[in-house]
Amino acid sequence: MSAAERVFGLLLRAYPAEFRAAYSREMMMVFRDQRRAGAGGVRFWAECGWDVVRSAPPLRVESWQSRWQMDNQLTEGAAMRKTMAVLSIVIGAIETLNALVEFRAASAVGLDTTALVIVTLGVLVGVLLIASGIVLASRSPKSQVLPLVAAIACLAVFALIPRMSIFSKMLGIGFPIALLLFLRFGRGQPTRTVA
Repeated sequence: MSAAERVFGLLLRAYPAEFRAAYSREMMMVFRDQRRAGAGGVRFWAECGWDVVRSAPPLRVESWQSRWQMDNQLTEGAAMRKTMAVLSIVIGAIETLNALVEFRAASAVGLDTTALVIVTLGVLVGVLLIASGIVLASRSPKSQVLPLVAAIACLAVFALIPRMSIFSKMLGIGFPIALLLFLRFGRGQPTRTVA
């Protein structure tokens, strides 16, 4: 590499890294072609410098803006993910406790098999919601499977079993729908870091 190419390479450092990754090779090839064609001297270097001074700052600003927007989107996504994780844990705990309270009430009037199945399913769904909240908070790559299973199971249990309290049914149907919407549209994906 010639001294002129090294100097031109230093000029290219004024451009953002993404731009350099995409275009520096081509820009260096054009520079070499111009040098082979006899371009050189003060006027040539002044034009090269002016081109960099004119074009690099707007590209830097654009790069910073896109990074800032990406960081904000990731931050919003992380906040939404954390909120859904906390809600999943809290609602799972409420559903589990509610099922145990209903079990106690059912055992006071005489426990039958149906009541036992309902309580068991309520506890199971509550535990699934708690586990899905923990998985969502962990940001693991497989963090969509368990919340999806928990939401579907919760919907099935609370939509099909008539002997649950109204409050329990509202939480057991409303939250899984919100969780499914988050997983589908809220990008329940693990957060990524921007390089």
